[in-house]
Amino acid sequence: MNYKELFQRLAMLIVAPKKAWVEIVTESPRRDVMGTFVYPLVALCGIVVLLATFLREGLARNVYQPALMEMCSYCFALFGGFFLAAYLVDMVRQKLLMQSANMPAAQLFAGYAIGVVFVADIIVILLPQLFIIKWALLAYTLKVVWEGSDVVFAVDDERRLTFTALVSVAIVISPALIRMLFNTLSNMLG
Repeated sequence: MNYKELFQRLAMLIVAPKKAWVEIVTESPRRDVMGTFVYPLVALCGIVVLLATFLREGLARNVYQPALMEMCSYCFALFGGFFLAAYLVDMVRQKLLMQSANMPAAQLFAGYAIGVVFVADIIVILLPQLFIIKWALLAYTLKVVWEGSDVVFAVDDERRLTFTALVSVAIVISPALIRMLFNTLSNMLG
């Protein structure tokens, strides 16, 4: 796991998404997006949640269990959100673009595009008062998906806006839906 390359890729997706997508598609051999990008970012988010909770609440005994539950909630949401987003990307490709199922390509696309959501979460976890930056980054997901749709899937101009809108919503909403479901089930089970 090379965090330097991970942060460079993440920065490139935010600063120059078109260039980042071209790099991603032309890499040889193609990297495992889950092992080199998604899983390390999920782990990083979990660590940030834990540290932020301890910084806010201190290290009292009664803080450990809620801190661990919060960490599990975020990690599970991001992990599950990635897989749900990849599934939805593949469904949109099949229905809108009339392409055959290709889950590895959908996972590649969703994995890199969801990185912006991870950055937004990390910022708000560390500095909750900067929630406006989170919303700006979530909106910026549209740009990242727009640029990637042309490079990765060669979406024609006629369907590109619809594809971008549907996939962006899937990528942004998936972790939130999984987190809401996880928290609801956790509260129900005690």
